[in-house]
Amino acid sequence: MDLSRLDGRTILVTGASGGIGYFIAEGLARRGARIIVAARSTRRAQTAIDLLPEPGRHRHVELDLSDRESVRSAGHLIGTGGALDGLVMNAGVIAASPTFTTGAFGVESTVDVNVVAHMELLRLVLPALAQAPSARVVSTGSMLTRRIPFDLENWRAHTSYRPRVAYVMSKHAAEILGFELDRRLAAAGSRIRSVVSHPGGAIDALTPDRPPLHQRSRTVRLVAPVVAPIFSRVVQGKESAAQAAIAAVAMTTPGARPYVGPRHVATGSPHLAEPVPSSSDEAIGSALWAEIEGILDAPILPWG
Repeated sequence: MDLSRLDGRTILVTGASGGIGYFIAEGLARRGARIIVAARSTRRAQTAIDLLPEPGRHRHVELDLSDRESVRSAGHLIGTGGALDGLVMNAGVIAASPTFTTGAFGVESTVDVNVVAHMELLRLVLPALAQAPSARVVSTGSMLTRRIPFDLENWRAHTSYRPRVAYVMSKHAAEILGFELDRRLAAAGSRIRSVVSHPGGAIDALTPDRPPLHQRSRTVRLVAPVVAPIFSRVVQGKESAAQAAIAAVAMTTPGARPYVGPRHVATGSPHLAEPVPSSSDEAIGSALWAEIEGILDAPILPWG
């Protein structure tokens, strides 16, 4: 997969103050990008910025995806603040609530944060993306979409709720909307492209230290090189997991149905992969898009 340099380009990464999001930001910064670290905590965001290559060229925007006003404030700020070359929608809830809870946009909280809040952010930053010569939007899916099928009738968990299923439904929805977005952008002749990526499996034990954001114990650091080859087809570190999203931003030829994931599904170098059929289904995409616009009570794209 051919990747380009990103010198002079501005990329917004949600959740870039820790975890996989930090390593996405780091990888993009190494390719020359200016990073906007979208995160709740100013302190953690600044710590992350200080660890990035050339910290002076990056900045923080306060964003709490569980707070509707925070999403709107960040969206308006970025949307009116000049050209934006990329939006990586990485942040999200991984451990869903043990019981059903409603989020800021009025739907199940995992879907609310992982999907609806990001679509509202996208809607508001779109004017800035449209100013860039060739902007890229990256949605974050999951390899778990292969294990639990998409349920269009209950993807918002409004008839029954199981935490793990709620998380997977949010990842299905992110993938479906990412592909639908690309179809609609292409149909409108937009220069913006939408790419879907998934990180595979990642654990802290195999993640390189970035103190003070992430630092393993001495024992874990000693054991990690021994166990890494044993589990190399099952799990990887978060730096490795970030590579799919980095490739989704930087690859020179997205292809007709751009979906980037680790070569061995859970681990490996990024490559163009095949999504589950529901993710690229046009009828499902259209139906889900309409539901999201109904929840937001606004069109995501200005041309409808």
